[in-house]
Amino acid sequence: MITHASTLPLAATAAVPAMSNRILALGLTTLTLGGAGCGSGEPEPPAREHVAFVSNRDGNFDIYLLDVPTGEVTNLTADPGMDYGFSWSPDGDRIAFMSDRDGNRELYSMGVPDGALVRLTTDDSRDGSPDWSPDGSHIVFASNRDSDSGEIYVMASDGSDVQRVTVNERYEEVPAFSPDGRYVAFGAVAPFEEGAEPTLQIFRLDLETGEELQLTHLAGHNSAPRWSPDGSTIAFYGQVGPGFDGANLLVMASDGSDLQNVTDDAEPDWQPDWSPDGSRLVFARGPSDPLDLWIIGAEGGEMTPLEVADGRDEQPKWRPVPR
Repeated sequence: MITHASTLPLAATAAVPAMSNRILALGLTTLTLGGAGCGSGEPEPPAREHVAFVSNRDGNFDIYLLDVPTGEVTNLTADPGMDYGFSWSPDGDRIAFMSDRDGNRELYSMGVPDGALVRLTTDDSRDGSPDWSPDGSHIVFASNRDSDSGEIYVMASDGSDVQRVTVNERYEEVPAFSPDGRYVAFGAVAPFEEGAEPTLQIFRLDLETGEELQLTHLAGHNSAPRWSPDGSTIAFYGQVGPGFDGANLLVMASDGSDLQNVTDDAEPDWQPDWSPDGSRLVFARGPSDPLDLWIIGAEGGEMTPLEVADGRDEQPKWRPVPR
């Protein structure tokens, strides 16, 4: 669902507590990014090219899978409850997602394509926006279980060992692990400059040191951060124009520098995600209803429609390619 403003009560912002050796405490593996290793010499099968997305095209929000070469679309969740806010496991064999199918907004994981379902959370609060760590061992998510606003948590990928990693008493959403597992980028309500009205800004949390850095200082709402496969760049949407009624896709270096507007046109663009090779962005495009899926080069250029249908198609995410 496109976020235009906070939907949870806000409180005063508190300092982030020190969290030294956080990666060790969570049991995460920090990955070193580099080129591919030498192959066996055997021919590799053709890489699959799938994009999963959320849609209400059948009257209810479910998660669908698009086979890009053929255009075939499959409903993965097909449940009367609302299924939303998902991410792929690093091997592309499972999705983690939010659902209210059991009466409350909880997190689940499901095999693709076998449909094997595992409930990950059983809390009376609202849990959402799960994202898998690059080694597959943990999931980061947003929850209001300990505050009225919403904070960021990390748990083991089986739902155990839940740990709160932000303590800010402000609304926070859509966290995303960096490809090396050290950082989490997320949206949070904060002023873009001293004395300004708080809006959604993008922050980066260092899980090793606990240091938190505000990456954006832009008027309007900025959220849905997604790391490039090499970890050097973050793509996100920023609301622009009078009353912040428009939105563009923006990219910046992982430290917040080198900000660039990728789409920069009158049609609102939302929720970017990188192709596995980092060359393209898939995103939702439209004012709200309808929303359609489009593709653009990572540095901008011509946009290409990917999936155009009735209703809202949103939150597209490329399926990881097996290594």
